[in-house]
Amino acid sequence: MQIKHSVLGKGDKKVLFDIQMLLYYKQEFDELVKTGEYTFYFLERGQFTSLFSHDFLNRVSFSGLDKTYKKNSDLKDYYQSLLSFCREEKIKACVFTSTGQYWHPDFLQLLKKEGITIALSTADDDTSAIKYCSLPYTKYYDYHFHVGVMYDKEGKTIADVLREHGGNPIWLPLGARADHINQDIRFDNRDIELCYIGNMNPPKFFRISKLKRHFGDRLKLYGAQGNGDRKSLKGIFYKICNKLFRLGYIQKLTEDELLEVYRRTKIGFNLHLVPYKGPSNSRMYELASNGVMQVCDNKLGMSRVFEDGKEIVCYETIDEAIEKIEYYLENEKGRIEIAKAAYLRSKNEYSYLHVMEKILFVLFRNDL
Repeated sequence: MQIKHSVLGKGDKKVLFDIQMLLYYKQEFDELVKTGEYTFYFLERGQFTSLFSHDFLNRVSFSGLDKTYKKNSDLKDYYQSLLSFCREEKIKACVFTSTGQYWHPDFLQLLKKEGITIALSTADDDTSAIKYCSLPYTKYYDYHFHVGVMYDKEGKTIADVLREHGGNPIWLPLGARADHINQDIRFDNRDIELCYIGNMNPPKFFRISKLKRHFGDRLKLYGAQGNGDRKSLKGIFYKICNKLFRLGYIQKLTEDELLEVYRRTKIGFNLHLVPYKGPSNSRMYELASNGVMQVCDNKLGMSRVFEDGKEIVCYETIDEAIEKIEYYLENEKGRIEIAKAAYLRSKNEYSYLHVMEKILFVLFRNDL
């Protein structure tokens, strides 16, 4: 079986990713290959995901992967072909992203026997997905990069849970893409008082609805599903919820429009599916990278990312969020000070180029 992939670079340090990273991070990888050290390989994800059933993709247990592996000869052929590919190309490290559900431990063990360092990189460990995508698989990897901080409100961290399951966790920020970082920043003359950009998932409806009732048209809502005007069942569902929770108009944005909204916004509201799990969403880094002062939940774990009161403003209840938003809408100087501090922190530490440099340092630190 021929392994479908793309390649970038000509260096001796060869790293394989199971996703087309260049779709989102081309500037970062172009910068990395300029050193002459690296060659990056990117698998065509559809080639191996098509080998799994739809039910499997809806988060089954480890036994589901084992069952698929034992019965699916095409999957075994793909694993063997990929192993041969790694051997022929002299791959030094593999980074498997999003979930461990595609890669059976038997295959991972064969990679290790070839002297290949393997890492799992997950971004949804602050949700229930950790039970399916991370915990059953973490022990089979040399490293597990994770972006979330807190696991529960009693103080247990995601790193604690991964270690309990035999993993070797390393926290990394999710980071902001180079093309989502405003290099020509201004913190004043912003005409949108408050915005929320993101999906309107059911656990968020009550919280956003309360915010909308208070701020009215001062709060602008933007989301991928827009105002629920699609003719799909999901679109109809969002349209009903919009009316039920009186959220008003939710605008869909192109990427250019997204960045323009960031540049015009004074305060960005942020929340997670579970208020005490995380913090880990991309919105947190993009708001900071565009000079938007951020009001966010996840106060318990936030100190790992931003300093409350200096780089971000945290809340525990929506009433507290409303009070703090109103205060900083009146206190322009304080808002700008916090926005500037977060912008500098994000630009200097949390760009995706910095994230990739940390990943590569870990993967190749034994070569130093």
